[in-house]
Amino acid sequence: MASDTRQKLLARRAVGPRNSSRPLCVAVPDFDGEGRTPDLNVLFASTGCIDAKIIDDLLPRLARLPDVRLRTIIDVDFTGADLIRASTHSLALQNTARNGPVNTQSVEQEAADLCEWANLLVLGPMDANTLAKMLHGHTDNLLLEIMRSWNVSKKVLLVPGMSHLMWENPMTKKQITKIRRKWNWIQVLEPILWSFEGDKKKLDTWDAPTEDLVDAVRNQVDLMNIGQGLDVSPASRIMITSARTGVMETPNCLLPPELWTIIFDFTGDWELAQTLHIYTNLPPPADWTSHTARQGPRNYMEALELTILRGNLADVKHFIATHSVPRWLSKLCIKLIMRFAMTPLLAHLEANHKDLFWATFGHTFLPDKASSVFGRTEILEFWRTSPSFLTKEYNPEALDGASRAGFVNVLEWWQHSGLPLKFTEAALEQASSQGHVEVLEWWKSQSTTVDDTTASVVDSSKIRLKPGKSICFASQSGQTAVVRWWLHSGISFPHEDTVAKLASTHGHVEVLQLWHEHKGSKVIFDNQVLVGATKMGSVDVLEWWKKSGLKVEYKTCDVEEALEDGHEGERGLAVRRWWARNGLNLGVGTSEWMKTKFLNS
Repeated sequence: MASDTRQKLLARRAVGPRNSSRPLCVAVPDFDGEGRTPDLNVLFASTGCIDAKIIDDLLPRLARLPDVRLRTIIDVDFTGADLIRASTHSLALQNTARNGPVNTQSVEQEAADLCEWANLLVLGPMDANTLAKMLHGHTDNLLLEIMRSWNVSKKVLLVPGMSHLMWENPMTKKQITKIRRKWNWIQVLEPILWSFEGDKKKLDTWDAPTEDLVDAVRNQVDLMNIGQGLDVSPASRIMITSARTGVMETPNCLLPPELWTIIFDFTGDWELAQTLHIYTNLPPPADWTSHTARQGPRNYMEALELTILRGNLADVKHFIATHSVPRWLSKLCIKLIMRFAMTPLLAHLEANHKDLFWATFGHTFLPDKASSVFGRTEILEFWRTSPSFLTKEYNPEALDGASRAGFVNVLEWWQHSGLPLKFTEAALEQASSQGHVEVLEWWKSQSTTVDDTTASVVDSSKIRLKPGKSICFASQSGQTAVVRWWLHSGISFPHEDTVAKLASTHGHVEVLQLWHEHKGSKVIFDNQVLVGATKMGSVDVLEWWKKSGLKVEYKTCDVEEALEDGHEGERGLAVRRWWARNGLNLGVGTSEWMKTKFLNS
């Protein structure tokens, strides 16, 4: 009978929620997922054209783009069957009109949610009527509500859609010119134009505009993921730069070329060696294999990439002058310009190829990426003094990312820039996760020492820190030095109750020892410290708790469940042996199985 009851309890555990009395662990995002490429949230909207190609051709091509998450708003004149077909590629909605209080509130809420979710708005096509309403700030449907609510630090790609006669009308030219000159967050692409045969609308331009649009979205994905997986640690940024040209030149020192070759072979940095014109035995990385093949670059973009890598500003100017101005800059081109801080090339593009410059480096791209990915204050200074960026908009990711990467020089630049410092809890959380004590010290030096609730007069040059879950990240990552820093920093921080649990689950005995030395018998923990260590196969942690002298409780049912869910192989066997040596008996009755026990009792 007891065995039957126990089996029922096990089955209930398998399908039902965990013990509700059990304290919940604080959810800690994974900041260590370096290899993951983030997705670009794209909101696609189409108005004024109900041709089947929009749903059957354009929408699938956008949905198939890698690293893109898509949501769709289609014209209200599409049928229910069309909406169902669109829903096979993404979450699809119709461009609902505002009519009545209930519907109006629903439209406003939907627009707010979509504006918050989307990184990029794609309008393909937008008809002349909607275009005119957008310019005058109307909000009589879902799409116009989104346009009026849109955060202009995020880009919009616009494909106009209208008849040939409308496109040639002076009013259209006036409207498009206004957008291009004053609404610089909107990039206007080639139009989709149509004519009429009888009572049917015939699309006269489709392939070129839609290909252009798909390429533009792909380019935005590249811009978002630029530098993904690139190691630009503070130590690796030391390089030789020419103040005159802003491009890399051969080191002017007494070291023989053979020694430089050995140095670069050791560092494994093929790109830097090529830029400095130093011979190396390193094979080209995968991104550069086709460029350096015997037959040479395969196309225009590969030739441009190689020119930027090996040439100087004059070479790049000559290449563009003798070929053509590219519609986009590739991911490799952008990475080279940012990594090697080619500010003269940026200035040339800004002065002579404004559309290309703004499409690539506009909005918040330069400050965000220069700070968080490349650590280049030269780029930041170019951005600060550029006439193209009068509003100086940037995202908190700039300071958050610089903190994660350990770029104290970037943080110092922001401090002296005269601009307000935008950051979130992620700044200290990510610095703690990565073990950057020097970054934490920098933030502490900028902080006010008065508490929010008691402050009457606050030094405006000081900032209020946002510790967030920093101690959780440090404990989870095993950053003992960071945990010690927080303990001695004098800064109050929450979530102390999670330290023992996270350190135990992730096998960090050093963190447990430090925490115990500082807190003594006041360490906050529960039976999950043993459950987590058991599940993860951490015998060292179990042994530490046994020798700690602390009264640690457990239940046989929890330990058995952890053993079943935990590691197999040698680690799993080692944990089972440890529990067997320390009095665990899985053959007990139900009452004993659920009874609270204590380690070493």
